[in-house]
Amino acid sequence: MRTYAQHGHGDGQKTAEGLARKLIDGVIYSPKDIPEERLQQNIGELRESHRKAELFFDPQFYACFAAVDPSTNLGNLGDEDSYAYFQPRRRSQLLSERQLVADLDAVLSFQVALPVSGIIAPNILIPRSFDSAEAAIAMDFIRNTRERFSELKEKRPVFATLAIAREALLDKEELLRFLNDLTILEERPDGFYLLIAVNSTEARSEIYHADVIAGWMFINHVLKLNGYRVINGYSDILTPFLGAAGGDAGATGWWSNLRAFSMDRFAPPLGGGRLPIERYLSCNLLNRIAFYELEQLRGPVPEVLNGLATDELYPAGSSQPPRNQEVLQSWSGIQELNSRLVRPNMVESLNRCRAAIEDARKIFANVNAALPKPLDAKSNDEHLDPLQEGIRLFATLAELDLS
Repeated sequence: MRTYAQHGHGDGQKTAEGLARKLIDGVIYSPKDIPEERLQQNIGELRESHRKAELFFDPQFYACFAAVDPSTNLGNLGDEDSYAYFQPRRRSQLLSERQLVADLDAVLSFQVALPVSGIIAPNILIPRSFDSAEAAIAMDFIRNTRERFSELKEKRPVFATLAIAREALLDKEELLRFLNDLTILEERPDGFYLLIAVNSTEARSEIYHADVIAGWMFINHVLKLNGYRVINGYSDILTPFLGAAGGDAGATGWWSNLRAFSMDRFAPPLGGGRLPIERYLSCNLLNRIAFYELEQLRGPVPEVLNGLATDELYPAGSSQPPRNQEVLQSWSGIQELNSRLVRPNMVESLNRCRAAIEDARKIFANVNAALPKPLDAKSNDEHLDPLQEGIRLFATLAELDLS
């Protein structure tokens, strides 16, 4: 299971250092957050210094409907001097196959000029249901991806974007029908760039919901069974669980909006605010805890520490890391979880995931006993029950016996 940096605002040297330390395998670029000229320069520099890095470009075409509103925060996507392929679109326009194919061609043509490892085709977000006009448009993008890409005589792989709102995953019958349509495609992309959208990146329960986790895992499983490669965007700590279900890669970044996918990224800015508290990703807790909680726990409950080289970024005495290096510890932790939990045999992988959840429960019990007051709401163990139930529901959907 590969780990990619989910690129966004404030990269600096984070991705370059992550690649240099071999904490990530590649980068998924966000055009909203980098001008076109700088993108080309950055990709060229990384390609020269890290020849094996897997570099991708998310065209973020799914923002086209939101772009109709002039208050939408498009960043560099809305810059008239960058990314000419991107234009505001209404749903009625993309119901026309001629317009859809023209937009698809524009995005593909833009990317083949970049020294990326594979091409990510555009698509829109399926917002609430697979039985919708948006789902039909999304399927048209997917159906046309291989045919249009073949016209470019490219040897690199092409990935169709599959962007789905979490609410759509709650109806299992509709999900099964949609996945069946994907498995019988005549002109097949090499893989999928899979995004699961939440309404707010701060709402932990939107991702850590048993049906959402099970559905996300099941999509990875079905696509992998049918010979597709699957790159999971914004998958963060769920990355090894998706790997256990068959996923090939997951991605995460340094802000909350790079750890969970939401169209909120394109909402008008609300003004200034405090920087988020630095956190430490504990492999044994399957969660991040605040740096001051780590400082309190590293003595009485040393199991919260990963014992990896990036622990040095959180020195005893304060446990507060340099803010621009916090993400290195996150990538290191996810890489470690991938190595612990993901195996070629799916049942073995899932049982490792289940055992990790039970171990986390025991350590959380020690944590709660050691602290004078409860953990921060983002740090506690409320994610463990949905993870456990999500694996159970996934096994039922995939007809796997984990006993």
